[in-house]
Amino acid sequence: MPASLLPRASLTLAIALLACSAHAANDRESTQQCRELVAKLSRESWPKGVTDDGGSRVRFDSHYNSKLGKCVFLETVSGVSRSPALKRILPRETQRLGDADEKRNLGKFDQWNDEVPVACWVQDKKCSSKQEWERLIRPYLEE
Repeated sequence: MPASLLPRASLTLAIALLACSAHAANDRESTQQCRELVAKLSRESWPKGVTDDGGSRVRFDSHYNSKLGKCVFLETVSGVSRSPALKRILPRETQRLGDADEKRNLGKFDQWNDEVPVACWVQDKKCSSKQEWERLIRPYLEE
């Protein structure tokens, strides 16, 4: 590289590094804001973190998706519930994928005791297993 181009290349590299650094700082700030928003939604929806009878507990995971520019969350409710159809108590897991900024559902997974899910969808796509559900929600949960 000719010596006359070195200052220009150095300046270009410095600008690129500053842009990457600024982008990373924005992502860290957005991730923190997302975490705080989801914590607030969790407290509003589940003040105790469990059902009144203590049979189910909830966990909220926040994810700032920089590609989508969205704060999404995964709400997981697990425990045991009485199955009206089977007239017995069974393990149950329900997950809800949501857009925290717009407070709307993006998907739902609901399954009793490793059976076929009673609800499984993400946006306009239906699914029929936990593996399919996890595959469909993966793009939303990428950082």
